[in-house]
Amino acid sequence: MSETSEARAILPPEEFIGKLTIDGQCIPVSLTASAGPSGKLELEVKPIVPSDCPRGTLARLRSAGRPGQLITEFSLDCESSDGKRLTSDRVALAGWRHNSEGFCTDLNIGEASLAMAANEAHDCPALCSHLLGFSCFPAVHVETPIGPVVVRGATRTTASDQITGWIAAIAPADSDSTTWRQSAENMLSHLRSVLAFARGAPLAAPVTEFGEGDMVEMKFQDTVGTHASYMPPISNLNLRPIVAAAVNNMGLVEDYREAFDIAIGWFLVPTSVDEVRFLSGMTVIDGLASRCLEESQISILGKSASRKLAQRVRALVDDQSGIDASKKRAIKEKTPELNRRPFVQQIVALLERWRVSRISIDDESLKHLINLRNKIVHQGGVPEHVELWPSILVVREIVVRLVLSMLQFEGTYQCYIGGRHMRHFPDCKPVQYGI
Repeated sequence: MSETSEARAILPPEEFIGKLTIDGQCIPVSLTASAGPSGKLELEVKPIVPSDCPRGTLARLRSAGRPGQLITEFSLDCESSDGKRLTSDRVALAGWRHNSEGFCTDLNIGEASLAMAANEAHDCPALCSHLLGFSCFPAVHVETPIGPVVVRGATRTTASDQITGWIAAIAPADSDSTTWRQSAENMLSHLRSVLAFARGAPLAAPVTEFGEGDMVEMKFQDTVGTHASYMPPISNLNLRPIVAAAVNNMGLVEDYREAFDIAIGWFLVPTSVDEVRFLSGMTVIDGLASRCLEESQISILGKSASRKLAQRVRALVDDQSGIDASKKRAIKEKTPELNRRPFVQQIVALLERWRVSRISIDDESLKHLINLRNKIVHQGGVPEHVELWPSILVVREIVVRLVLSMLQFEGTYQCYIGGRHMRHFPDCKPVQYGI
């Protein structure tokens, strides 16, 4: 694993010989594999000689992807002259043609594994995820229960379609390799999610590298370039506190893993539409409330009392004269909502659950956000004469504080209410410079 991943070829062009397997039948192939600074694995296949192939296999290959065909992906297994082995079960035909040399194919590869000898033997197992468009200064080194974690990124360029940084974990001496690798994969996946949150945009990892002893295994995954950072909560010049919180407090998140991952996913939805920005943030808050609050914080009455009340309400509705059956049915279907606490109460309970500071977030602000969300959802847009941007900033601030609280983060973050400025966390008081 090099000191930097900036603008270098991950895999220089190299020739491989092997087979492409289609429904149990094999086609001999010779190809050149390479991966440039983007980490995308490219295959250039030499023309296939029809006489070298089992009968009917080329016809199957040509028909792949047509409507009604069951098999659209194939497997690949090949080796280079120096012993590198390239394998994949996600190879798809992207095009084909004939020429005088034989049957020519264009292949796309969704995922692949490359096993090879290491340039230098590893003293301890190590796992590294290469990141697209990632910047970080200075580099971060944090000790964790599973060994050191290192974060490096570009300091001058952040080309979104190039690998410009990486996150890595190094095993302690005498670690069980299999158990440690699974723990390291979970931690780096969590860390990448948190770093994406910190930069305010998805963070793609097209290449993952695992080294142990004298062997290296590289896994390639076809991804798209990352999106530009959008109102990042954490500056790329101050990533150490968020990295430390992510890796050392990961266990605290596990009880709410699904809620946490869904929240990050919605927070990072790339869009240029303000209504989507606003609704995505409100969806995060709603999702965290439904998954993290106790039932008593969501419902007004217990289940037994709620059922009895619902029965009485339905009976009362049935006893009303002058209301036709369809209207009565519609009213009774709304009965369960009577036991649901107002959304503003759920948000307040959520903020209290995670001990989130209420600075700049009062009850009136919350009620305004909820009313605005309802109008956008039911009317399809922002009401006339309503400025949406200030509400987007408040919603985003609430989400940022909730996520940082779940991570038990301590440090400074970037707040955008009233203009970009730094605040301390967890008290959320503005940073006073020169004092």
